[in-house]
Amino acid sequence: MASTHASVLDIRDSSVVAGPVLVDPFISDSANLFPKMPSRIKDGSWELWEFEAFSDGGETAVGVSLYRDIRGLEQDGFHAELNAIWPDGSKWGETLYFAKSIITADSTVHSYEGRVNGVWTSRDGYDGHNGQTTRTITFTIAADLSSATVLFCVPGQVSGTINLQSIMISTNNQKTSLPATEEAALLYPSVYYMFPMGPQTATVDLAFAARADGEEERKLYIGPENDGHGGMVRGWSSHAWPQFMNEAYYTVAYIGPYMMQLLRIVGTAATGHKPYAVARLYRGHDLVCAANHVLDDATAEAAVEDTVRVEKILPDPNAERQETGLAGIFRDKNVGYIIEFSSAQRQCHWRFEVRHKRAWWSEPTSAPGPDGTGKSGWVEAFFGGSPREKFNGTGVGGQLQIPVP
Repeated sequence: MASTHASVLDIRDSSVVAGPVLVDPFISDSANLFPKMPSRIKDGSWELWEFEAFSDGGETAVGVSLYRDIRGLEQDGFHAELNAIWPDGSKWGETLYFAKSIITADSTVHSYEGRVNGVWTSRDGYDGHNGQTTRTITFTIAADLSSATVLFCVPGQVSGTINLQSIMISTNNQKTSLPATEEAALLYPSVYYMFPMGPQTATVDLAFAARADGEEERKLYIGPENDGHGGMVRGWSSHAWPQFMNEAYYTVAYIGPYMMQLLRIVGTAATGHKPYAVARLYRGHDLVCAANHVLDDATAEAAVEDTVRVEKILPDPNAERQETGLAGIFRDKNVGYIIEFSSAQRQCHWRFEVRHKRAWWSEPTSAPGPDGTGKSGWVEAFFGGSPREKFNGTGVGGQLQIPVP
């Protein structure tokens, strides 16, 4: 018999605790969309639901990351990071705070495999952040993962929708996007990071409110005629990011017939700065490489698992021909990446070059200075494929460095 399960967190009540928090177990062959810490969270723990959409050429893009963690405790809310960019280079970026996070799932006695609804909401009536009435960001993900809709109703800031449609559902391949084992969902021990919807089309219709500085209301539109692409992320851990990593790169991209989604991190000094990754590569409707293992210069043995290698492209001041691509404003001055996938089972290899094409967002993570660290977002230009292929494409990406050993 179907029922509805609910997880309600209020930033002001006993949802935030100092001691250990029980984390519900991973479920194989599932998107694991319902919260793993449904009753309370602690310092360092986090849960993430993320959605991205961008036009085929990357002229227009938007991304929203909805978190359950305590980073917004001083602002009296769970935070949502929203960023947008327009063809003329204009940008909009804000961190929004909501007092409550409510997630419900239609489910059976044995699982939470039905439709999932999430609401990040202010308190009813007057809202202390800006004197507005109730503010919400809501997402709905279909039980079969065929679609996801994000609805914004934040008076004075943003309203409208992002719609994602999986292309996998038409071929009954949706389950291939889901990790069959717990290992396939792990970025790092006890850190889960998944891309459960696979390749997606996207449409967007958003309105960003006029600002006090005189900037007028701005529409952001990606219609069917714009061949929009999408990405969706689900992640969680009881460990804070600085406990296990000091650097990261994330991207979702569409290159000819390929769709790529990847998060690569570099571990802290305690791990010997070992790289870790979750990466998926599709060709059309087929998942051709599912990598949770990273090859690097220290890898000596031939891989028996699917693998990914991620290498920075750094400009050489002595080279006659300078590398193309933009560099960030922080310590990391790479202008792009080389991403190589290898499938042991298929005996296939794919190589893609990534170049930072358009600067999107940036934020420091340390004190300013020549050695300062930060995070930067990009619209990315891609080139590559298998050894005999040369496809061009577009993606969105973000890189991060934090000042930990």
